[in-house]
Amino acid sequence: MCGRTKRPVKRGKRMRTLILNGSPRKNGDTAALVEAFCQELEGEVRMLTPDDGILPCSDCRRCKVLPGCSIQDKMQDIYPYLTECDNVVLASPVWFSSLSGPLLTMASRMQTLFCARFFRRENLPGLEKNGVLLLVGAQPETAENAARNARTILRTMGARRPLLREVYSMDTDRLPARQDAKALGEAREAAALLNRLHEEKQKKEN
Repeated sequence: MCGRTKRPVKRGKRMRTLILNGSPRKNGDTAALVEAFCQELEGEVRMLTPDDGILPCSDCRRCKVLPGCSIQDKMQDIYPYLTECDNVVLASPVWFSSLSGPLLTMASRMQTLFCARFFRRENLPGLEKNGVLLLVGAQPETAENAARNARTILRTMGARRPLLREVYSMDTDRLPARQDAKALGEAREAAALLNRLHEEKQKKEN
């Protein structure tokens, strides 16, 4: 799983990737795509999961006028990392034609970024990132609504339009993601593309 031992980048600044994994199943279909993605990914990775106990936005509206978030949990460590990282990734099962409840809880805490742009009128640094979506589900027709939600969240997190890659395994009742060679390959290819883009960026900067 991501966030443990990573292959070092070949030169220069390490690539940084933030993953929001909305699945509570540690060995489920979402985990299969995340693991394939991480097998290929270089650099530093931080991942939020339901086990991190992130609380939902309380709609206190403090962030409309003040930076940051009033809720004191692990998100306080994630906000600065989100500003600094190169890539943002959402990984989720589809629940009721949308993203999972835990993923939407994490995403609700991005309200402070929305308010920074549209209410506090701040020019946030580091908000032109590569965005990747990893989505799993049992009914292909439910993918688009969930993906539309994910694109909005990733854009709020600073991802460029369009997303760099979207990877789907959407027939998991018949073909579990761990057996979905096409989706697993696309997840690895997405990570390899991030590696290549980062290396090209480092060459230009050096």
